[in-house]
Amino acid sequence: MAFLFLAAGFVMAVATFVESSYGTAAAKAIIYHAWWFELLLALFALNLINNIFRYRLFSRRKFTMGIFHLSFLLILLGAAITRYISYEGIMHIREGESVDEIVTSEDYFYASYQGEEIQKRVIFSELAPKQFSKKINANGDKVTIKSVGYIKNAERKPIPSENGEALIDLVFSTPGVQGMQTHILTGGGRINFPDFSIVFGKGREAAINFFNEGDSLFMTSVFSIEELSMGSRDKIIFIAGDTIPVKKMFLYGFGDYRFLIRNYYESAVLTAVKSQHGETGEDAVIVKVSDGGGEKVVAVFGHSGIVGDTTTVALANGSLKMVYGAIPKKIPFEIYLKEFQLEKYPGSDSPSSYASEVVLRDKSVGLEKDVRIFMNSTLTYKGFKFFQSSYDQDELGTVLSVNHDLWGTWVTYAGYFLLIVGIIFSLFNPNSYFRSVAKRLKDSKVAMVLLVALFIGSGNSIHAQEGSPGAGLPDIDKQVVDEFKQLWVQGRDGRIEPVSTLASEVVRKISRKASLYGKSSDEVVLSFIAWPGLWQSLPIVKVSNKTVASELGITGKYISIRQLFDEHGQYKIAEKVRAAYSKAPALRDKVEKEYIYVDERVNICFMLFRGSLLNLFPGVKIETPWYAFGSSVVGMPETDSLFVKGGLHLLARALTEQDKEGSLQVIRAVSRLQEKFGGSILPSESKKEIEILYNQVNIFKRVFPFYLIFGFLLLGVLFLNIFRQKQVSVYITRGIYFFIMLCFLGHSLGLVARYYITGHAPWSNGFESIVYVAWAAMLAGLILGRKYIIVVGTASFLAGIALLVAHMSWMNPEVTNLAPVLKSYWLTIHVAVITASYGFIGLSAFLGVLVLILIVLRNENNVKKVGDIIKQLTSINELSAMIGLYFLIVGTFLGAIWANESWGRYWGWDPKETWSLITVAVYSFIVHMRLIPSLKGVFNFNVASVIGLASVLMTYFGVNYYLSGLHSYGSGMANGIHWAVQVSLLCLAGLMVFAWIKDNQFEKQKLS
Repeated sequence: MAFLFLAAGFVMAVATFVESSYGTAAAKAIIYHAWWFELLLALFALNLINNIFRYRLFSRRKFTMGIFHLSFLLILLGAAITRYISYEGIMHIREGESVDEIVTSEDYFYASYQGEEIQKRVIFSELAPKQFSKKINANGDKVTIKSVGYIKNAERKPIPSENGEALIDLVFSTPGVQGMQTHILTGGGRINFPDFSIVFGKGREAAINFFNEGDSLFMTSVFSIEELSMGSRDKIIFIAGDTIPVKKMFLYGFGDYRFLIRNYYESAVLTAVKSQHGETGEDAVIVKVSDGGGEKVVAVFGHSGIVGDTTTVALANGSLKMVYGAIPKKIPFEIYLKEFQLEKYPGSDSPSSYASEVVLRDKSVGLEKDVRIFMNSTLTYKGFKFFQSSYDQDELGTVLSVNHDLWGTWVTYAGYFLLIVGIIFSLFNPNSYFRSVAKRLKDSKVAMVLLVALFIGSGNSIHAQEGSPGAGLPDIDKQVVDEFKQLWVQGRDGRIEPVSTLASEVVRKISRKASLYGKSSDEVVLSFIAWPGLWQSLPIVKVSNKTVASELGITGKYISIRQLFDEHGQYKIAEKVRAAYSKAPALRDKVEKEYIYVDERVNICFMLFRGSLLNLFPGVKIETPWYAFGSSVVGMPETDSLFVKGGLHLLARALTEQDKEGSLQVIRAVSRLQEKFGGSILPSESKKEIEILYNQVNIFKRVFPFYLIFGFLLLGVLFLNIFRQKQVSVYITRGIYFFIMLCFLGHSLGLVARYYITGHAPWSNGFESIVYVAWAAMLAGLILGRKYIIVVGTASFLAGIALLVAHMSWMNPEVTNLAPVLKSYWLTIHVAVITASYGFIGLSAFLGVLVLILIVLRNENNVKKVGDIIKQLTSINELSAMIGLYFLIVGTFLGAIWANESWGRYWGWDPKETWSLITVAVYSFIVHMRLIPSLKGVFNFNVASVIGLASVLMTYFGVNYYLSGLHSYGSGMANGIHWAVQVSLLCLAGLMVFAWIKDNQFEKQKLS
C-alpha cells in the first residue's frame, strides 16, 4: 500500500509536467484517462478494503480509523460515478433567445456510412493521436477508420483533386487585429465577422457573396468595393450590387477591411499543415480510411469544446461522413436569457463582475422562474448545475458552464464528511497511533494541546525598492502628505478606508513596490495628480511575463504608460486584453493573464491621474456610492457640488505651484465635506489611526529578521547545553523565548490588522498565505515546544525564512478586490486549513534536519543525552507530520468542494490540486513507513520528513510560479531557481549522506 502512494505520486507529478509542456489533453490522454492509471486507483481501493479487514479497522478499538479509511473508498466511488456516468458542457445564449441544449466539454469522433453510425469519446493530442480505431459494416461493405496523427493549431491547405469541391483561398486584414488572417471558403460555407458575413454560393444572404461559373469566380456585395492591382496600382471602384469578376492577387477593400484571393480551386480537397503563426482555433485529426479497395488519408478538422464540421470522403460504394469535436446534448428544459450584465471598473473597459439574468422554463411542469446567475451563485435544477463562465465580446451573450453530476457529487461529499469525522475522532481515540506517539513524550499535556491546535489552526509590505530618487519629480510638503493620507476614501468594494491604505495598495499594484523614486505611496498618489505627464514617461508599470515584455519591446520588467500607446494614441494591447477577457478563466494561459494584469495596472494609473479612483465625497443619501473628483453630484448644495466637480484642478494647481497653504485648504475642504455628508457612517478616528499605523509599521517586514536571529540564537544556546558540561544560564534561554513570543504576538496582531484592512481572511494571495504559513509554523512550534524549547527555536527560524520569502520582490499581494470566484466561504476555510498544514509540515522538516545534525554530532561521550533528545524530537516530528497530513487532506478536499460550488467541477486535474494530492500521497507514505520493516527507524523517518517538504514546495511555489495552475497565487512569477536554494539543497544532501554514515557506524558499534 505504501509503495502505491509513491507510484501514484510519481505518475501524477510526471502528468503535471506533461500538461505544462504539451497541454491538458496530452496529460489526460496518456495518464489521467489511461486504463493503467484507472487500474492503479482500483488497486488503491482493493488495498484499502484488504487493510480494513487485515487490521480489523471495524473493531471497536479501531473504529475511528476504519471510518477514516472507508471515506477514501466513498471518494473513489464518487469519482468513478463522475468519470463514467456524469458529464459537463457549455451553454451559449444570446439575449432574447432560449436554449435547451448544451455542448459537451468532452470531445467525440463520429463516423457514418450508409446509415450505420459509430461514435467514441476521444482525447486527442500530439502525444496520443491514435485514439480512434473502428470498423463500420454496412450492406456487405467493411470500412476501417483509424486516427494516425493529430495536428494542433492546424491550417487548411487546399490540394487540387477530381474528387474535391470548389474552394476559395483568401487572406483578410481586419481592423484592430494584427497581421493577416487566412480563410478557406468552401461551397456553401460562411465566414462570420463582427459586423458582416461572407458566403460562397448563389442565392444566400450575406454582405459579400462569392459564386462560381465554370472556372471563373465572381462576387456581389452590399458595400462599395475598391479593387487595386498589386502591380500597376490601378484602382477600380465597384458600387454596391455590382457583379465583380474576381481576380487572383488583386487587393479588394471596403471600409477598414482588406482582402485578396490567393487562389480559386474548381475542385480541391483540404489537407492539414501545422500553423507557423500560433493559435488558429482549429485542430486536425489525420485519419486513414480503408474500404477494401484502397486507402485514403483524410484530415478531419475540429477543435476541443466546439461542434465540428462534417468531412465527407467519397468511397467506392458511398460517402463516409466524419466529425471531430464536441456534440450537442439536449436537456429537459430551457434557459432564456433576459439580459447579460457586465460591470466595468470606472473609466475602464476591464470587467469587474458579470451576471446573467435568465428565465428557467420547464414546459413539462409549467414552470417559469427568474434566476440570476453569477460567480458563486448558481442555478440547480433536475440534476443540472449552471455556472457563470464567460461572455461574448459584444456583451450581448453569455456562456454558462453546465454540470450534470448529482450522484457523483453527493457520494463524494459523503466521503469528505466521513473523512473529517474519522480524523477528529481518531485524535481523541486512546487506541490510535497518534495518541500512542503522544504518550511517548514525558508530558501527555503536549498531546492534548495538539488536539486544541486543530481548532485553533482550523504584510502589507513588499520589499521596498526605492528606485532612483528624483527622476525630475518635485517633492511635496510633508504636512500636505500627512493630512492627505488621513482623508477617508471609499474602495471599490464599498469599504471606507484611509487614503493611506488605498495609496499603498495601488502603488504596489502598479509596480509591486512600496514606494517609487524615493517617494512614499501617499506622496506618489498626490504626485500623480499634480504631474501626470512626468509619471507617464517613467517605467513604473510592472510586466512580469517575459513573453509579454518581449512582445511589448522592453528588455526589463517595467514599462512606461507612453510605451503602451502608439503615435496615433491607440492602446497597443487593447485587442490582447479583449481576447483574454472573452475567454473563460480556466482557459487563459500565462500570457493572457499577464495582459490582463498589465491592463489593470494601466487603468489604475489613469484613474489616479483623473482622480476617479479617489472616491472621497459621500453622497447625500447613505446608500449612494461615494463620488470622486469631477463627478456630477445630485442633491448637494451648489457650492459643494462645484467643489466636487473642480476640486481636483484646485489641488493639482496648488501642488504644482508648491502652494502649501492652498493644498491644505483643498484637503481640509474635502475633510469637512466628508464630515458633513458622511459623518454618521465614517469609521472612528481610532480605527483610522490603527489602519494608518499598520501601513507605517510594516510589521511583517520588521518581525522576520528577529525571528531568524532569535531562532538561531536559541538553537545555538541549546546545542551548547547539549555538548557542554556547564549549562548556559536558563535566564538567557527564557529571555530569547520571551523575545520570540513578542515576535509572535506582533505577527498575530499584524494578521488581525491585515484581516481588518482587507475585509477578508488574510490568506487570499501568495503574500498573505506565506505570512499565514509562517504564523501556523510558529504556533505549531509553541504548542509542540512547551516542554521542548528546541522546537520553539526551530519554529522561529522557519517562520523567519517564510516571512523572508514573503518579502521577496516577485511576491505580489493581491490588493484589489477579490475575483468573484474567490468570494466564497469555502475558499476561506480551504486555504486556512491547507496553509496551516504547511506550517506543521514545515516544522516537521526542520525538526528532521535538527535530528540529522544531532545524529552527526552523536558520539560515545554524549550518546545517552543526545539519544534521548533524538527520540523526543522524532516523536514530536511524527506528531507534527500527522497533524500536517490531516490538515492537508481536509484542506485538499475542502478545495474540491469550493471548486465544485464555484465552477461545477470538484476535480479537474489542475496542477495545483494534483500537487496537493501528490503531497497527500507523499506524507501518507511517510507516516506509514513504520509499518514497513525495511524502512522504519529514526534515521529513515527524519530523512523522509526532510525530503517530503519538496512536494509541499512544489505544490506552493512550483505550481504557483513555474507551472500553469487554474487557481494559483502566481500573480508574480519567479525567474528560475535562486542560487541560494541550489546551495541549500547541496548542503542538505551532504548532511543526509554524512548522517547516514554516522548512523550506520553507531548501529555497528551497538552490535559489537
